[in-house]
Amino acid sequence: MTLKQTAMKTETVCYGDCLGHLKQWIRWNNDIFEGTPALADLIYLDPPWNSKANYNVLFGGGQESADAQTAQETAFTDMWQWNPEAERRVNRIILPGDDPEYHDHPAFKSILALKTLLGKSGMLSYLSYMAERLALLHALLKDTGSIYLHCDPHASHYLKIVMDNIFGAENFRNEIVWCYGKWSNKANCFQRNTDTILFYGKSENAKFNVLREFSDDKKRKMEKGWVTNTVRSAKSPSGRIRQLIVYDRSKAADAIKKGNYDNIVYPEGEGSPMRNWWTIPHLNSQAKERTGYPTQKPLALLKRIIEASTNEEDVVLDPFCGCGTAVVAAHQLKRKFVGIDISLYATETVAWNRLINEAKMSDKEIRVMGIPADLSQARRFAKDDAFAFEIFAVEACIPGMVANKVQGSDKGIDGKGWLLYPVKENGKKKSLILAQVKAGKPTLSQVRDFAHVIQSTEGAVAGVFITVEKAEAGHWTDGMREVASQLGTFQHEHSMDEFPKLQHWHIGQFFYKSARQRLPHLPELSDPYKKEKVPIRQTGFLMKQYGR
Repeated sequence: MTLKQTAMKTETVCYGDCLGHLKQWIRWNNDIFEGTPALADLIYLDPPWNSKANYNVLFGGGQESADAQTAQETAFTDMWQWNPEAERRVNRIILPGDDPEYHDHPAFKSILALKTLLGKSGMLSYLSYMAERLALLHALLKDTGSIYLHCDPHASHYLKIVMDNIFGAENFRNEIVWCYGKWSNKANCFQRNTDTILFYGKSENAKFNVLREFSDDKKRKMEKGWVTNTVRSAKSPSGRIRQLIVYDRSKAADAIKKGNYDNIVYPEGEGSPMRNWWTIPHLNSQAKERTGYPTQKPLALLKRIIEASTNEEDVVLDPFCGCGTAVVAAHQLKRKFVGIDISLYATETVAWNRLINEAKMSDKEIRVMGIPADLSQARRFAKDDAFAFEIFAVEACIPGMVANKVQGSDKGIDGKGWLLYPVKENGKKKSLILAQVKAGKPTLSQVRDFAHVIQSTEGAVAGVFITVEKAEAGHWTDGMREVASQLGTFQHEHSMDEFPKLQHWHIGQFFYKSARQRLPHLPELSDPYKKEKVPIRQTGFLMKQYGR
């Protein structure tokens, strides 16, 4: 989406590709980023990794029973391919041209060298994607600020080359190793129980608060809040005095009140300066803070980073905020925050709910940006950024639907969802709901092609054909209705209704006041990150936020 030049506002969750939002906060002159205001004190990013694997989450399956069938489907695809868009992106960075945004790009040397090394590959596609965004993040970071880039061994060594080029090798501070107890079934290598976090300052003036770590014995004492001991003292007639050592005044309040001690000690500056090897438990499926988001990081990890490189009231920016751990941690530590994510589900449902329920913010304190507020904005969105619009249309269309996040060969499928309770057809259980998005008005040939996709996709029950506009004669023409009629309907044991196997939905319906008109006619879908009914989006309520 083309975004007008605006100021970056805090306590904000932004929907969309972070590239567009970062650009709108840049002050452009003839030279790249000239005069850009420094806005962020800390940037943390946990971007999609080039891990050669799909992050899978559990969809549907319905009620637990002996024959309950569960299915895994990709919630978002962390795969990168060399395609025309990747080639254009690399050329914008390495080839001289008239575009001031990319002339003498900050990542020019690193991407040129990596192209020589890697050739036209998926890895180069990924690294150029990151280079575009890292250059803008560098421009927006204060001189006293820091950036922490979360990555894994598949790409961390290449990303460090890009980071050295953009942020300066002299500003590299640490390669932090996060160690956790998460086990896999890999038998041909050692268990991989670490992630890498690359830590850079913007300059030698980057602020840093020394954090300290303690022995296990000292940790136990600190968790209790206080401990007593007896020490030698020549000032005491008995030669010994009894001390109360206070680590947490609130926990030790009763012990202090009793006052049966010769001395009360408040230790300061104890412990050793923290190392770059961090042992913090990974979030298991039963963890209290777990949302079900596939790459969720623990709050303890983000709080450590924020405490080390910011002070209260500083601004924390997370351009890939996902389920919002960084923004929740920032608010809890009395910092300001800005989060961006390309997933409407993450932006609206997960991050929003965590800020309200976990961070105890009111809805009036949170600003949502980047989601079209009316049909005219949606049309402009579709024209300016067709692929980003596809993602929005799929995830706005059906709560629980997940869009493809990487452009490529989608074979006529732009999004998928799963019924909470499967249906039986010809002796087989089916749950899959498909979506396809087309700009402009629907055509008969497009509808016929999508009908064939539904029929030929294994496990598919139905599909929703999404367009920006209605057809000439209303939603659909007579010919399109005939195609849908031939495909037929299906029944669902948890509903008295019959549901069309092929239906049309145009983006204007997203803005209808009536929920019945606003959503396609489908049975209940499964939450994409949990095996439970997907919450129905309160569109009218959020429209109030979008209009701010």
